[in-house]
Amino acid sequence: MIRSYLILLTFSCASLAKAQPSSILGADDLDYYLFQAFQAAGPNNRVPLNHIGVQVQQTDNGFLVTAAMEDYPAHRAGINRGDIIETAEGRPFHPVYSFNNAEDFNKGYSPVSNSYNLVVRRNQNRMNLTLRPVFENLYDSYRTATINSIQEFSAGNKVVGYVRFWALSRNSNDLVTYRNLIDELDHCDGLIIDLRNSYGFLDLQHLDKIFPSRDSYFDISGFTDALSNLANPSSAIDTKQYRKPIAVLINSETRGGPELFAYQLGKLGRSIILGDRSTGELGTYLESARDGTEILIYQPAESLLIDNNSIEGTGVETDRIVEYPFEQTSRGDPQYNAAMNALMGII
Repeated sequence: MIRSYLILLTFSCASLAKAQPSSILGADDLDYYLFQAFQAAGPNNRVPLNHIGVQVQQTDNGFLVTAAMEDYPAHRAGINRGDIIETAEGRPFHPVYSFNNAEDFNKGYSPVSNSYNLVVRRNQNRMNLTLRPVFENLYDSYRTATINSIQEFSAGNKVVGYVRFWALSRNSNDLVTYRNLIDELDHCDGLIIDLRNSYGFLDLQHLDKIFPSRDSYFDISGFTDALSNLANPSSAIDTKQYRKPIAVLINSETRGGPELFAYQLGKLGRSIILGDRSTGELGTYLESARDGTEILIYQPAESLLIDNNSIEGTGVETDRIVEYPFEQTSRGDPQYNAAMNALMGII
């Protein structure tokens, strides 16, 4: 019952939303493939595409990279957050159509075997990079990038673990992987949980690996009569918890379940949330069609209350704001540095 309630919480809040959607995503939006893959009924329903492993925002002269996924083509080629991808094979770059034929969307894209020359601008410098896209749905890509992100850093006689959860999933296999991942970092004196640019589903088991009981889990109200009277059970949790200090990173691209994850982690006396306020996007994307092509229409969860507060449209606040504009290109990561310094001050 509780499992169903969290599923509905994160992505099935359409019953609370206004009739008017706040956004529409079509086949030319990279986010379409992300949300479609996470909401698909099963692996065979997830739309694969040729992609290079980036999140981007369109600008006047190209696409600004807001995140590059660990060990994916863009990351391996040296493309960083803050770079602007201007062209691919001499044509204006598009994150979907530079590597996929738009006319093939309805019948399915095909994998490409050739490499592409990209012109990437970093500040005033342009780079010519050659890379080969992967053919994969973004559900699988985000799970793989999460595993690829795991690191450990020595600071004096202390060890700090790091993981970037590109995705949270309630899939049973993914929950096993999540538990194993936290166990792998259990020896670390502190942990950085990076939820920047993250998306996905929240399950109680994500929290159970960190909280010794469910006494302090957030209360939910305002979504349906059938679930409004549910309370989180208070009981011992039959799993090993990570019990050391945690720094949580969020930003304006943290969406869905990871927002609730960050919110709950903020209740730990041994945690600190840093970065920028999250998006406030806890609603659901509904499938529809336009001109014979599938689209996704966002329905916001405007009546959903978490501990009697609305997160939809407002997001989760940080304990400490650390600015890091997507346009900023620098060798360092000020938000990561702030997280490391905060942990060292605790441990």
